[in-house]
Amino acid sequence: MNAPRPLLPTLAAVGVTLGVAFAAAAHLTLGFRAFTAEDARRIRVAESAVALSPLEVVDASGRTRTLWNADPAARAWLVTFVYTRCPSACLALGTEFQQLQRSVLSTGKDSHVRFASVSFDRTHDTSAELARYAERFRADPALWSVAVPTTDAALAKLLAESGVVVIRDGLGGYTHNAAIHVVTPSGKLVAIFDLERYSEALAFAVNLAS
Repeated sequence: MNAPRPLLPTLAAVGVTLGVAFAAAAHLTLGFRAFTAEDARRIRVAESAVALSPLEVVDASGRTRTLWNADPAARAWLVTFVYTRCPSACLALGTEFQQLQRSVLSTGKDSHVRFASVSFDRTHDTSAELARYAERFRADPALWSVAVPTTDAALAKLLAESGVVVIRDGLGGYTHNAAIHVVTPSGKLVAIFDLERYSEALAFAVNLAS
């Protein structure tokens, strides 16, 4: 008959396993502050600004230019990632930008905040499609750029640097992050807001630009 195994080593092994699991969970959730990849992305940006490379785009007018330093009067950018055929989140983001643009224009002075709706659908979103999107939301080109990166490589780099995830949904569309990003003229991503917090995003950008 086998002698009973000592209990203490078993408990010690269980304790070590639990300790390792706890440490791993704490690391993956940034000290239990983030429980989704999107939460973690936003916390990391809030704690340390992320540098974005200069971005060459084609806008709704067909003009090629560079964000983020294209407008010398811009001191802060509010940026969303969209595709013009999107039936849901992108429409909400467009509506919110329309309201924010109206708020900025109503002050009668330049807030030095600019808006950018950047498409990740390079195949479909030609300048003509971008122009239709801009017209739908009455985007003022002096304040609001609707544009697409000029190359697939530039788009891939932007998505990687900003941590934006775009996945084909199998129905001809995409699943993607729906958020408002605050970017400085030097290309630093400094904050990310839920789309429902668009007023807070504008207040943050106005303060940054002042």
